[in-house]
Amino acid sequence: MSNADIFLGTFASIERTLRAKTQSERTASFYQLVDAAARWSPEIRRYRDDLKEFADLRNAIIHERSDGHVIAEPNDRAMERLKVLEGMVLRPPAVLSLFQGSVLTISPSDSLARAVTVMRENGFSQAPVVEDSGFVGLLTSDCVARWLGAQIQDDVISLGEARVAEVLSFAESQDNHAFVGRTLSLVALLEEFARFEERGERLDAVLITESGKRSEKLLGIVTIADLPRVLAALK
Repeated sequence: MSNADIFLGTFASIERTLRAKTQSERTASFYQLVDAAARWSPEIRRYRDDLKEFADLRNAIIHERSDGHVIAEPNDRAMERLKVLEGMVLRPPAVLSLFQGSVLTISPSDSLARAVTVMRENGFSQAPVVEDSGFVGLLTSDCVARWLGAQIQDDVISLGEARVAEVLSFAESQDNHAFVGRTLSLVALLEEFARFEERGERLDAVLITESGKRSEKLLGIVTIADLPRVLAALK
């Protein structure tokens, strides 16, 4: 099969999916399908312009077939890109596909000395604080620094005596994390970070559980430092 034939088949798959998901009439144009789906789909919002550009190429291929010859033959790079877009529309990659793994946690009753040591040894600037009933808070290096600043008038500061639960109360914001379910897409994950930024807030960590409940077991964690990895997976 020629690239044009494969292109048309792949594009038709995307179009069928968008038409079904938006429950649009058969008369709706591809541009209209994309705009309708963009209202609820993070993937379509992110790749809206790309999809419309490929729609223009599809139209060129169809129109130029009137005499049986194809003038616009998609190159291999365009074919690869369209295949990626098809995957994003039909099977958007989930956050757990990149970030599933054991999550290092600390206890509210742990000493600050232990918590800081564990974070340093693992190269982390934050760690979830968890007890039997579930998630308690997120201990960050900023939080530790604020606690140290509050103790500065003391001649002796004992990290061994201070408990994590006490230090957590010095967090600049208790809204520095978010819980998401394991099926959340990578594109939706990026939008989660963007929403915090738009509000002028910092999202230190996204915590992944089965259905996004804070009482559930942690399945993975994503921090700002992981965003380049997410972007690379979406190229």
